[in-house]
Amino acid sequence: MIRAGALVAVAGVAAVLLANATVAEVRAVQSDSMEPTLAPDERVLVAKAGGDPGDLGPGAVVVLDARDLWTSADDPDGSIFVKRVVGVGGDRITCCTDEGALLRNGAVLDEPYLSGARSDQQAFDVIVPADHYWLMGDNRAGSADSRSHLGDPGGGNVPASRIIGRVEAVIWPPGSVRRLEGSDG
Repeated sequence: MIRAGALVAVAGVAAVLLANATVAEVRAVQSDSMEPTLAPDERVLVAKAGGDPGDLGPGAVVVLDARDLWTSADDPDGSIFVKRVVGVGGDRITCCTDEGALLRNGAVLDEPYLSGARSDQQAFDVIVPADHYWLMGDNRAGSADSRSHLGDPGGGNVPASRIIGRVEAVIWPPGSVRRLEGSDG
């Protein structure tokens, strides 16, 4: 009887671990490209997209696998990045107003998470293809993001299939634990 109970307990723990591996994961922030929102060495909880990140709108912070799309000396893995969704399929993203603000579909994009930073380091005017995202770091002057890859395949746009998941919270270090806000763009 004890063996059966132990087996059930082990199976239950295994099921929880498997579910956690498929629905969420923890990632380390590797660079300062998302400051002030995220700092280097913070650990974030990522809700996995599961191949259908359709609920990700402008303002969401995501982790992406940019293998064969982008490269960066900032990321030791060379392919995993944390960025903010600025545009989704069908959006026209234009840089910038005289004040350095982005336009989405002709309207100034409200980005309170930038803490006054300007976005006008590089002019661009793109239409995001269906099932793609235009992604930028919050540290606009220090982020290699969609703008940096205008001349690459895809023109800087990231296919939905390359989104690992949405950053939900900072879980480490203890003094930095918080839920991420600003997901409604």
